[in-house]
Formats: sequence, structure tokens, C-alpha cells
Amino acid sequence: MIITVTLNPALDKTLVLNRVSMGEVNRVDSTRNDMGGKGINVSKVLKELGMISTATGFLGGILEEVFRKELKCIGITDEFQSVSGNTRTNIKVVDEERKEYTEFNEPGPEILPEELSDFYDKYHALVKEGDLVVLSGGVSQGVPKEIYGTLTKMAKEKGARVLVDAEGEALVQAIHEIPYMVKPNERELAGIVGKEALNVDEMIHEGEKLVKKGIQLVLISRGAEGSILLTDHHTFMAEGLKVPVRSTVGAGDAMVAALAFGLEMKMNPKEMLTLAQASGAAAVMKEGTQAATKEEIYAHVKDAERKIKGWKR
Repeated sequence: MIITVTLNPALDKTLVLNRVSMGEVNRVDSTRNDMGGKGINVSKVLKELGMISTATGFLGGILEEVFRKELKCIGITDEFQSVSGNTRTNIKVVDEERKEYTEFNEPGPEILPEELSDFYDKYHALVKEGDLVVLSGGVSQGVPKEIYGTLTKMAKEKGARVLVDAEGEALVQAIHEIPYMVKPNERELAGIVGKEALNVDEMIHEGEKLVKKGIQLVLISRGAEGSILLTDHHTFMAEGLKVPVRSTVGAGDAMVAALAFGLEMKMNPKEMLTLAQASGAAAVMKEGTQAATKEEIYAHVKDAERKIKGWKR
């Protein structure tokens, strides 16, 4: 079973305008609301790929029932922990003329100590041997910075594999516990080694260091530039696919879903990278955090496969 963890979910409200004029009244051309949060986005893409997942994390306030009804409607198993605070709303503003995408993300609710304790109990009971746990996204207020390390350790003790997509201290703490796979983007990777940016050689070097720690797979996503996948034996470079971009929100989550799907289907690393690239390309062609369909994803697979090459170490 695949379990996705979303510790700070959000209603993603996307506003599309021809042109944004700061300091003035703006007329919105179209809007859409999507149940979001990185782990939930992963579950949505997995469902499109034909794989059921269980989603857990924190939900509260007036949006809790909205999310639970939507999860049931989509067919995602709901194991969220109820909390007293309000699930947040994130605003995504699309300026079509300038091709600019601006986000306003709320901090989310404060999680009380007893709510966190209840979540740990739920998580421990939920994870079983052979499961794949996806830890992705940021955390709410009141959640300890080492929680991804704690959840990674708990899952490994139960005999589960862990895939982590996070940044900053959450990623650092998870790495200490040696998850099965990590997917930092180039900015996140630079951040954990204390640098503003990394060139390609430096990215590969830092990725190799993570593999040497015992992490089986490291995918470094680079946006339009593509991505780099490292294992203990191989390094693959994927060139970005040229597609019309509607929104970059959720592209990384689509890649994570493809990686989780690939692990469950026992794909080899190159096949997983191919599907991840195709999923990311399909995602940026959609508005908001709407999941691309299986057909839309697989339409990019051949092109993605052609643009992957081995990198000699």
C-alpha cells in the first residue's frame, strides 16, 4: 500500500487574469478550487495512474468536511487526523500576459500536543511491512522540526520504504534516518548544503553523497531544465520537455507520484525517471493542482525516454 502524508494541506484557489495590476482593482477571468497539499496531490495523480493510496495528515475547521467528501469522491482512502485549527487556503495568481505565477500561502493551523500524539498513534497503526510511505511538503505550526525524521524511522521499523519530498530542516532530519528515496529540487538541495545555488557537477556530487549514506534513489528536479536521477550504480540526466505551461504548481508532486508508482510496479530507475518526466510535463499543462490523466501523462513518455542519457561518473 502507498501512504501519503500531508501535514499541512490546503485548499488551492487559482485566480487566472489576463494581466495583474498591483495596487489596483483586478477583474478575475476564471477561478478554480482544488483540494491540495503535496501528499494529497501525489494521491490524486496515483489515482489517475490506476493506483489507490491512503492519505493521512491533519484536517480541521470548515474545510475538513469538504476535503473528506472530495477524498471519498475521488476514491482516496481517508485516514486524516482531525484537529481544532482551520485547514488553510492558498491563493495562486496566474498572469497570462506575463506568464507569471504568484503564490500566497497561509501558514496553516497550530497543532496541539495531544493532536500530534494522536497522529503518531494513527500513523504507527496504519503503516505495515512492505508499504511505501510518501512524506512531502511543509509542516503546520506546533509540529516539531524533526517530525520527518521521526516518521521515517517509525516506517522503517515497521518494514516500510519511505520517499521524501521536503526542504530545509524537514529534509535534513529525514536524511539522518536514511529514507529509501529523496526528491529535492535544485534549490532545496543547495539549501541543505548551505549554498545559494549549485551547478550540474555540484548537484551530482551532492546527490552521490546522499547515495553513499545509504539512500537508494535520489532524484534532483530542475524544473524546465529536466532532472537528475542517481543510484549506487547509475546516474541519468533527463532533459526538460518543451510543453505549453499553464501552471507549475503540483509538477513536483506529479513527479513524486510517478516515482511512487514506479517503485510499486518494480520499474527500473530509467523507466521511473521517464514516467516522472512525463508526469511533470503533463502537470504543468493543467490549471491549478488538477491532476493530469493517465492518457495525458503517457502521451509524453516516448519524448521523455528519448531525452534521457547516462552520465559517466
